[in-house]
Amino acid sequence: FVREALGKVFPDHFSFMLGEVALYCFLVLVVTGTFLCFFFEPSQRTVTYDGSYAPLQGQQVSAAYDSAVRLSWDVRAGLLVRQVHHWAALVFLAAIVVHLARIFFTGAFRKPRDLNWIVGVTLLVAAIGNGFAGYSLADDLLSGTGLRIMFSIVESVPFVGDTAAFWIFGGEYPADDIIGRLFVVHILVLPALIAALI
Repeated sequence: FVREALGKVFPDHFSFMLGEVALYCFLVLVVTGTFLCFFFEPSQRTVTYDGSYAPLQGQQVSAAYDSAVRLSWDVRAGLLVRQVHHWAALVFLAAIVVHLARIFFTGAFRKPRDLNWIVGVTLLVAAIGNGFAGYSLADDLLSGTGLRIMFSIVESVPFVGDTAAFWIFGGEYPADDIIGRLFVVHILVLPALIAALI
């Protein structure tokens, strides 16, 4: 099997490596995400910040935001791991988009490779959804704004929007359950789908 696999001709143009770049970024995301899970608390419970970041001393913040700030300031290499996770996610998405663009513009999505194209587009949608869930976990201004926009988009769907928003977000915005739900989606549901598609 190994000889047969090594004997296959692989194109030497760099654009054929974009799938591998996405795969390696996904592996980096799994490793760094596992590290981050040890320190992150997916809760909107209100706590008083008493970490080493002075401007927040004594402020009432959510436990999710508190753990994200502590991870950045108080955990050794925490900020580095957060940044590696962040940039690996961006490169992961960029590699998928450029890879799909190459496939589209070269016409490689036609039969008999049409199923591969559908898998790639599904992978892109799952990666975008996972990125949204990930940046919404920190419970800061950016994530709150994004969640409010997403709540409004879901709520604006005719006939089922109100009910769908209630079930997805756990009640009226901002619901207490949303960070926990996004955490499960971000670390279990969508990564499992992405791993299955890769």
